[in-house]
Amino acid sequence: MSQPIAQATIQVRIVEGHFLIEDDDIDPPTFPAFEEADDWLLTTDDQIAVCSASGEWHVPEALLQRWTTTPPSPGPGWEVHQQRQCHFSSGVLNILNPAREEIFGTFDLETPGSYHVRAHTTDRDRTRRLLDHAATTAGDQPIHGIEKFLIQFWPAPEHPSDHTSTATEPHTPDWLTDVTTLERTTRERRQRAHDAH
Repeated sequence: MSQPIAQATIQVRIVEGHFLIEDDDIDPPTFPAFEEADDWLLTTDDQIAVCSASGEWHVPEALLQRWTTTPPSPGPGWEVHQQRQCHFSSGVLNILNPAREEIFGTFDLETPGSYHVRAHTTDRDRTRRLLDHAATTAGDQPIHGIEKFLIQFWPAPEHPSDHTSTATEPHTPDWLTDVTTLERTTRERRQRAHDAH
């Protein structure tokens, strides 16, 4: 079985609902915005934003891995994932809070360029409920040990005009994809018929 060629486990502190992974050469830093309700992984050139399932003050664990090719499925415990493509100018990544006041750790991709980025996490609804419940007794201490992320990188073809790809949902049944496509096609036909009148 193939193995990652490098990995690091980093404890991050969630204060404003997300944390950042930024290339050391990012210029200028940007402030990402999550536009879709179910979009929790956002990439722009030299930057990744990972949104927590909860806005509570807590410390999730992030395992970052570098692979030479597409990694295999990580197995049970990682029910959800989203995937993007991102270009990194130096390949040296800082993991930090949204205000960029605290660096939790660094991760070296060794080589600059474009990478596939796949982030896995646990069931987000369940994680949110657990964190919200834990917050009622946490007092003035951050919550540990509930949320976790697995973030994997491997080289991607260079596409300067398209560094960011759309999200892909794992295990989407073919029948659901077919139904969604059919519904979209039917709506479009009805709209064209309406416009014609």
